[in-house]
Amino acid sequence: MSTVHRHKNAASVTSLRSDDPERDVVRKRIAALRLHPEIGQVSRQMASSLVRRYEGNRIANRVLNDRARAIFAIMVLYLHTNPDASGTRLTAGRIIGLCQETGMCSRGRAKAMLLLMRWAGYIEPTPDLPSDADRRQRPLSPTQALLDDYTARWSDVFGSIALVDEIGAQALARIEEPEFRAGLSEALMRRFRAGWRVLDFTPPLELFAARDCGFVMLLALTLSAPEGSPFPPSGPLKIPVAALGRRFHVSRAHVLKMLRDAEAEGLLRRVSDGDGATVELQAPVRSALTDFFCAIFLLFGDAGREALARMTPKS
Repeated sequence: MSTVHRHKNAASVTSLRSDDPERDVVRKRIAALRLHPEIGQVSRQMASSLVRRYEGNRIANRVLNDRARAIFAIMVLYLHTNPDASGTRLTAGRIIGLCQETGMCSRGRAKAMLLLMRWAGYIEPTPDLPSDADRRQRPLSPTQALLDDYTARWSDVFGSIALVDEIGAQALARIEEPEFRAGLSEALMRRFRAGWRVLDFTPPLELFAARDCGFVMLLALTLSAPEGSPFPPSGPLKIPVAALGRRFHVSRAHVLKMLRDAEAEGLLRRVSDGDGATVELQAPVRSALTDFFCAIFLLFGDAGREALARMTPKS
């Protein structure tokens, strides 16, 4: 295995089991990154890109934006470029096994997600199989649509990282190269298999992440604050509940339940009036949002650095 180049004064994020001391190292790195003078601006930029991408492709985001489905897509890219000892790449059996190994989802849900991704045009039977291939394995491949979608998503992440760490610009320079994308998906998947979970560092966000469109609606609320205000905002945020539901294609009742449950957990304060709901994010969720973006930047920065270190240098 190639040596991973480490950022100055930073430990590489590799293993995060609940009893792993590396967890404390990551918490310290998150705390340090929170002090960066641009972290609010960078976090807002990343939040904006996440919401914009969600609204820009409804089908893609209904398939890929749920946290389990997003990880599932990375698994697809990882297995496609990392064959097992027999040379088998992406198959239903391998991805179902990986889902069960990591505890991401059940066998039944893994099968359902495969069908959903095939229906959406993100996975297809592998074309042009070699004559000696074992067709009983029913090999699959990611389509160009999936590759393009994830190149764009990762470009957004590294574009934000570039404002706080030079690795962002370095990764962007090679993001279109298959070798980099393969190395990045492998580095991300290795961390996930080792126990890396962003929500482990941001427990107040669990309530939103567990709801359909919950997290992206939370981000939309934060972005409703005036441009130039601190991020995450601490002042009142006013968005009509019905409009929020229409924007993200969920029912008004769904939005209201999420807001009420979040208020019951002390995550926000909600005041109803004739025009909608005025919401104030409470300190725990504001702090968790900053930690969320810091954790994402550290995760992708380390994974991108590792992927670049393993690449063939440009001539």
